[in-house]
Amino acid sequence: MKSTRESTLGRGFVAAIVSAALTLVVLWATTGPVNAYSLLGCEYDNDSISPISYRFFSVNSAYVTAFRNADIAWGQTSAPGYFEEHPWSLDPEINVVDGEYSGSWWAQVVYTCDSDGTYDGNEVEAQFDTGDMASLSANEKKLVAEHELGHAYGLGHVYSGCHVMRQGTYKFTCSGALPSSDDVAGVDAIY
Repeated sequence: MKSTRESTLGRGFVAAIVSAALTLVVLWATTGPVNAYSLLGCEYDNDSISPISYRFFSVNSAYVTAFRNADIAWGQTSAPGYFEEHPWSLDPEINVVDGEYSGSWWAQVVYTCDSDGTYDGNEVEAQFDTGDMASLSANEKKLVAEHELGHAYGLGHVYSGCHVMRQGTYKFTCSGALPSSDDVAGVDAIY
């Protein structure tokens, strides 16, 4: 009797595992890999994503080109909202700057969140570290800028796969177009 019970429990246990696995596969298929994304910390209010304006403040031409090309790359996706350069704006949503910083990073987005989860003043600052980025190719600089625009949308990092929101050099070896459909799905999930 004892072995029959163990056998029955074993079959029930296996059936439960298979059922759970199928449920996870169905959930993954319907929600997509966007589950890998976490909100960076805050986001633009929905009225501010069409357009998300940016302005360069004394930025080296290599980073201006990278950022403009990153804007074009995001613009070729179906992500909600879009980025647009406003060269004379006194209050753009993204202030783009460059300089020598004391970190060990290529670039970062600096922001403050309001209590409602939106950027304070609907504004972030995209900072390019000219010292750490100096050895990157023009395409690598563009991918770093695409990554930072993903952060401006509110996306956090992913740690696997071929995505523009993958931290580090892995995105430089991707063969497909970036931002990927998963990057876009992450933005869709936020907005």
